[in-house]
Amino acid sequence: MTLNRQTKIRLGRLSFVLFLIFALEVIVRSGLISVLILSSPSSIALAVWQDLKGTELWSSLQTTAVEFGIAFLISLTVGVLLGVLFFRFRLFGSAVEPLLLAFYAAPTILLYPVFLTLFGLGSAAVVALASVFGSVPIMVNVRVGLAEVQPIFVKLGRSLKATQWQTFWKIMVPAATPTIFTGLRLGLTYTLVAIIAVEFITFSGGLGKMVSWRYFIFDTEGLFSGIFFVILIAVLINHLLRRAEERIRRRWT
Repeated sequence: MTLNRQTKIRLGRLSFVLFLIFALEVIVRSGLISVLILSSPSSIALAVWQDLKGTELWSSLQTTAVEFGIAFLISLTVGVLLGVLFFRFRLFGSAVEPLLLAFYAAPTILLYPVFLTLFGLGSAAVVALASVFGSVPIMVNVRVGLAEVQPIFVKLGRSLKATQWQTFWKIMVPAATPTIFTGLRLGLTYTLVAIIAVEFITFSGGLGKMVSWRYFIFDTEGLFSGIFFVILIAVLINHLLRRAEERIRRRWT
């Protein structure tokens, strides 16, 4: 039986992951790396199972999920509105966008003391800072995606007597979908990273606090268990967003 290219890629990826797990298990079990630095995959798997049966994980996950949902919704709203605004008023966008990008290029996480002063120690500060992280890449990709739509598509819409709204929604948005969804994935990733980072630094709650506490008490297995769940959430959300993009593109094409 001949395997297609996608199947070979999946098998290769799975083989690499299994080899990496086996190699880490051997390295840690042999004592080449201290268990205070890195736990064996089998010990981490046991810690993951214990977390699934306990209450700490689910309580922390609920806090992080609520903060992430609110922050990403704000990032999505602000990013899309600013992206469309900068595309519509290009002179204004050309003047302001470099300033936003320069601000974004700086280590924005260092502004968390300012947000703590403004919003207090709690979820409000976490959501506010994460919203700043997530909105900029969405804004940039929305503007770039709309600006890169071929003018011939717009002319075609006008020749078919399409209204300005129909031209925007039926022609420009579908054409810009790949770039826009790239921005959404980046915004989603940065929002989640910001939430976990601020929770970790401020010890305010959620998965970040859980990981931070286990780091301070040298619970290495629990630390990597928490990291595993953070990575799992990021992968699942990105997968769902990719599936949503595929469905939307099939609907519009």
